[in-house]
Amino acid sequence: MVAAAAYRSGERLYDTTQDRFWDYKKPDVVHTEILAPAGGPEWVYSREALWNRVESAEKRRDAQLAREIELTLPRELSRQAQIDLVRAYVRDTFVAKGMVADIGIHVPDAADGGEQPHAHCLLSLRELDATTPAGFAATKNRDWNEPPDIARAAAEARKRFNDTGLEVDREALEAIEAQRNVNVWRAAWEVYANRALADAGSTARIDHRTLEKQGIFRAPLPYLGVARHIEAAYDYLKERVTQWVAVKKRAALYADVEHYQRRDPVKLAEFVLRLADMAEGFAASFRKSPPTIPEVPLER
Repeated sequence: MVAAAAYRSGERLYDTTQDRFWDYKKPDVVHTEILAPAGGPEWVYSREALWNRVESAEKRRDAQLAREIELTLPRELSRQAQIDLVRAYVRDTFVAKGMVADIGIHVPDAADGGEQPHAHCLLSLRELDATTPAGFAATKNRDWNEPPDIARAAAEARKRFNDTGLEVDREALEAIEAQRNVNVWRAAWEVYANRALADAGSTARIDHRTLEKQGIFRAPLPYLGVARHIEAAYDYLKERVTQWVAVKKRAALYADVEHYQRRDPVKLAEFVLRLADMAEGFAASFRKSPPTIPEVPLER
C-alpha cells in the first residue's frame, strides 16, 4: 500500500514492512493532499506514516488495505477549480463518514493532444481509533463496502429478474441498484461536477447514467489505461522484434553450416564458393551501365 501511495503522489516513501523506499518521479502529479475526519491525530497527515499504519493494522497477508476512487475531471475547469471540486466531493462523500482520504491529481497528456486531468483517491477501510497500536479500529467498517440490507436486497432482485425477465422486476432491480454505494457515489459526483461547471460559466455537463439510459445509441469505448502507451511504443517494439528474429535466423543458419561442415567440409567449402560467385554475378548485373537513349533533335 505504501508503494501505491508513493506512485499516486509521486513521492519517495519508506515502507517499514518491506524495509525499502518506494520512489516515483511523476511530473504529471500537480496536487496532493490528505483529508481526515475532524480531530484526527497529527500522523494521519503524513503519507508515509498513514499507509504504514494501515498495513500494520492488518493481520492477513491477502487483506484489502484500501479502496481507490478515480475521478475524471472536466477540462473546462481551471486547475484550482478542479482541486476545489475534488476536495469538496471527497470531504462530503467519504471523509464525513469517517474515512481518511489520500488525494493525488494527475494531468497526463491525452490521446487528442490535450490534457487528461483525473484524481486518484485512496480511502481507508477502518475508522480511526486512538486506543489501538496502529491507530485504526480493530475491525473494518463493512457499511463502507455496502450496507448489508442493500447488498442482500440487490442480490434477491437480480435473481428475481434473471428468473422472470419481467419489466416490473427490471425496474425493481434498477431501483435497488441505485442505492448501492458505487451508484450513490457516482450520482453525487455528477451533482458536484455539474455545480462546479455551472459556477465556472461552462455549459458542459456530465451524466453518470449509462449510454442507453441517456438515449445515446453507440457502444461505450473501452478504458485503455496503460494500453494507450502501447501505441507510442509500437515502432520501437517492431524494430526490436525484427532484430531479434534476424539474429535467431542467423544463429540457426550458423548451426546448420556447422553441422554440414562436420559431415563433409570439402563439399561445404565448394558450395559456399559457388554461392559467393552467384551473389557476385547477381550484384554485378545491377552495376552495369544503364542503356543509353539516343537523342532526338527537336524540330525548329
